[in-house]
Amino acid sequence: MAVKSNVMGPGVFSIGEVGTPLDLTAQVTALTVEFSEEVEDSVPTLSGETLEGAASYPATLTGTLVQDLTEAGMFDYTWSNKGSIVPFTFTPSTAAGRTVSGDCRITPLNLGGDVRTKNTTEFTWAIIGDPVLGDDL
Repeated sequence: MAVKSNVMGPGVFSIGEVGTPLDLTAQVTALTVEFSEEVEDSVPTLSGETLEGAASYPATLTGTLVQDLTEAGMFDYTWSNKGSIVPFTFTPSTAAGRTVSGDCRITPLNLGGDVRTKNTTEFTWAIIGDPVLGDDL
């Protein structure tokens, strides 16, 4: 089988309700959907057998954005929608034609950084439910 690979970008990233999403595509320098594994403790039984703990796979949306202080932009949105669960759409490469979508909980972005620097902001937002990998939207 031949090696297959993808290059990230050009792509798309937006958050918020369909029809009025906040397009953050031009600000993204890194973006990933990350899964972790959480396994409950196993339970030993008198018979010597073990009841295995259930596993779950919560996901997060993790990234880095170039800071933009535009009115009604990233800071206004995340600060006024803190704790809200909103839809997101992430297309890593329009050429590859696959999109990840789902809902995430907004945590306000941190603002500021070093003087005379193009500052960036790192974020991690919990994905609520399972993200869906589908065809390009």
